[in-house]
Amino acid sequence: MVELRNLIAAEWLKLYRRPMAWILLATFLGLLILYLATWGLVVMLHEGTLSGGTSRIMLLADPQVDELKRQLSFPGIFGAVLGQVNSTGGICAIILAAGFVGSEYGWGTFRLLLTRAPRRDTYLVAKLLTLLLALAAAVGVALLLGSMIAAVAQVSLGIPGNLRLRDLLVLPLGIARSLLVILPYVMLAVTSAIFGRSVLAGVGGGLMFLALDMSAGSINTLAGVDPLVQMLVNLLLQPNINTLIVLNSQLFGLDQTVLVQGLDLSRLPSPLHATLVILVYCGFFFWTAYRLLLRRDVAGAV
Repeated sequence: MVELRNLIAAEWLKLYRRPMAWILLATFLGLLILYLATWGLVVMLHEGTLSGGTSRIMLLADPQVDELKRQLSFPGIFGAVLGQVNSTGGICAIILAAGFVGSEYGWGTFRLLLTRAPRRDTYLVAKLLTLLLALAAAVGVALLLGSMIAAVAQVSLGIPGNLRLRDLLVLPLGIARSLLVILPYVMLAVTSAIFGRSVLAGVGGGLMFLALDMSAGSINTLAGVDPLVQMLVNLLLQPNINTLIVLNSQLFGLDQTVLVQGLDLSRLPSPLHATLVILVYCGFFFWTAYRLLLRRDVAGAV
């Protein structure tokens, strides 16, 4: 445990000092601001706020605008931010994970460190725990930023909010679900980086898997899918991830089906099924990364 704790401290210091980590965080927060600002603009146009009430531009139906208002106020802002964590934030997490592991090969630090002290499995666990701590910290910053935006939106747009103690108590559950949604893609990026011994392999593997999984998972939104096909599709990551995303939105009073009809729990796997499938993917990717790291040379790609 002492060795693991020391490794995590060392890895955290390396990650903290890497410009790429801060660039990715700034990129994600900028996209989050743009996302919320866009919804705020849609609400203002719908309500005629910009014209003093003299003219209204209705880009969406009233129920959809009401849903946007819930996303821009408490406690719905928590669900909106966590939803962005699992979309654009997931892409940033893949890049971060690939760079965090793959760069060790390019710099030669893997070979230097692993020939001197820690076991490879301990080092891999330390890497993953450090990544999770960094992602959790980034989620916390995003929630804080979202809360500030919601406070401004409620005052400027006259949106009522109802923040209760219960909403704060369930926030750790929402954060945990968001991290679980990201984890398999992070694990695959790490595995790909180890397999290819480079940052490019990690980024490419993670993003390609994300694109393929999303494409295959879209079958779940089609009506009249054969039960056997439905069962096979439910073994993919995307439908199960959608289940946890919907649960997170409902946790804070949001209804994603108003904006995206495909996010209907009646057409998605059950919460238990979703959690188990995601954990199985995470376990498989971890085992693969461990076996690759154990068996392969730690020199960089040639």
